[in-house]
Amino acid sequence: MEATLYCIKCLNDTVHEVTYVDNLLYEVRCEECNNKHSRVSDIEKELYLNYLERIISKPKRVKEELQGNLPHFLFSLPYRVISKPFRAYSEFRDIYKFRRKGRKV
Repeated sequence: MEATLYCIKCLNDTVHEVTYVDNLLYEVRCEECNNKHSRVSDIEKELYLNYLERIISKPKRVKEELQGNLPHFLFSLPYRVISKPFRAYSEFRDIYKFRRKGRKV
């Protein structure tokens, strides 16, 4: 995403590239001088906490969905049971790749 922000190094309003990871602010980079501000260590912790919170809250969310729309829930259950492990693995793999990338920088 791009935004016009005040750059401390340029001492002017310039276009910045703003990067989000899983709806969390990760990095802001000035496109004029390439000055970067990032939150690598904080964001890793937040990503893991968000992932853990979603795992812990899953039974409650399933119960609410079951009570809300039973036919849709029963219709989608077989697909979800099969696909959820793959989706969870993919998300966990992306977090791991992000973590490794952050260490190399």
